[in-house]
Amino acid sequence: MKIAVILPRGMRFSPQGATSIDIVARDLILKSRFRDTTYVIGAAAPDPFEDVGFRPVHATNQASLVREFLKQLRTDLPDVVVVHQHPETAARISKALPQTPVLLHRHGLLKESRGFISRWKKRRQFSPLAGIVFVSGFIRDRFLAQFPTFEDRATVVFNGVDTSVWAPARSKRQDIVYVGRARQDKGILPLIGAYQALARQDWSLKLILGVQTEAETAFANQIRETCADLANIAIFQNEPSAAVQKHLSEAAIAALPSIVREGFPRAVVEAMASGCAVIATHQGGTPEAAGDAALLLEEPGADDFETRLKDSLAELIEDAQRRDQLATAGRQRVVNTLGLEAVANRYDSLLEELSGP
Repeated sequence: MKIAVILPRGMRFSPQGATSIDIVARDLILKSRFRDTTYVIGAAAPDPFEDVGFRPVHATNQASLVREFLKQLRTDLPDVVVVHQHPETAARISKALPQTPVLLHRHGLLKESRGFISRWKKRRQFSPLAGIVFVSGFIRDRFLAQFPTFEDRATVVFNGVDTSVWAPARSKRQDIVYVGRARQDKGILPLIGAYQALARQDWSLKLILGVQTEAETAFANQIRETCADLANIAIFQNEPSAAVQKHLSEAAIAALPSIVREGFPRAVVEAMASGCAVIATHQGGTPEAAGDAALLLEEPGADDFETRLKDSLAELIEDAQRRDQLATAGRQRVVNTLGLEAVANRYDSLLEELSGP
């Protein structure tokens, strides 16, 4: 079975600066039984991943990007097309290639359509799709609340991780690590404030920032200015995957205090697989990812959030037994329920079903 995977604008299919969507797409292919007949089409990137077939396209805007996608697809005629994240692109491809099943893979919430006309337009986009995969029940339920007629085409497949790669080091350092995009709604500033309030010079804070847009660049610079005179805070930008794995494998605690409702936070799963005691927030798809194997804080937008975050960090720093218990439980949860092999096998079965006999 030949599968074409389409990446939306803003992705970077490269070890340098890959987004979580890039990583999910690549990981599913690496563990797929259709790996040799699957390829990715996306915007050209310097030094793209070499272990997955990649066909770069060059475009100046969304319309030209879709035209380039269709040019490639019409030449090759895959059995199934997977479009990550962007429903408009999926709809365009599905209408242009009506004999080819198109699957939309959604990683985040869709913007709610409040008016009748807006919902009608959205329904028209989704109607030609063969299926929609959501990375959490949270996202699927929010979607079906607006578009219940698509229930039979809406499936949940969690993000899995390779537990042989994301794994704990033999010994842990007294590091608190944040991994994620450089955005204000990720809770980075409250984390810096909480760490500073701890006044624990024997523990360090590492901020592993993904920076892709101008807004993220500006915020990363703001973070550097904030931390300029603070001790024991290290900032890293656009680290390759292997370096991120090392940071998490060696860290005792991962703090991922997102204020926004994450669809299914891959960073939380990677941190748990790496044997970190994890602090995150109880919203969006995070409870589905973490289960009872992390400290999940309520109401991250409340005025006392920074204080509660500081208290949670202090709890794990001061109670090594509790820290080790959470780390072990997190690792076990990922191994048991979110291993990449099992997730990829389920995904392959879904694609087989869509492709037909």
